[in-house]
Amino acid sequence: MQLSHAMTSLESAVETQLRVAGPEIAEAGAQLMAALKPAITQTMMEVVSMAVAEISSQLETQTVDIKLVDGDPELAVRDDPSALPPPPPSPPQGGDDTDEARITVRLPGYLKDLIASEAEDAGDSVNSYVVDVLSSKAQRRRSSGTQTRTTLEL
Repeated sequence: MQLSHAMTSLESAVETQLRVAGPEIAEAGAQLMAALKPAITQTMMEVVSMAVAEISSQLETQTVDIKLVDGDPELAVRDDPSALPPPPPSPPQGGDDTDEARITVRLPGYLKDLIASEAEDAGDSVNSYVVDVLSSKAQRRRSSGTQTRTTLEL
């Protein structure tokens, strides 16, 4: 983004307005614009900085940086490593069951009854049976490298 273009547009608009008032006022206006140019440029940079801060606050995993190139601001979007969520923890090695989590699954009644029946036939509680089935399914999937969606096989 080139602030020089914006500054030129502003100077042109002010000059056009002042010409209507006469040559003496136009000359005074040109001198005033020259004196105000650094302050106007600084204000434009502050506006760009505020816009960058606002945009960055709305991005979850990226941030916007301002770089000055030949005196003009240039915006760059980059990934913000501090905003990226940490990777999920690895499953415990050796089947350690000390880390537990709870999930709620809504099932049709017939499927709940089928799972309960299968668990009873296996001599397990429903919870143990479901954990064993899901664990073995996940292990097979991981060892085969399959990344497709799978269904629970009872």
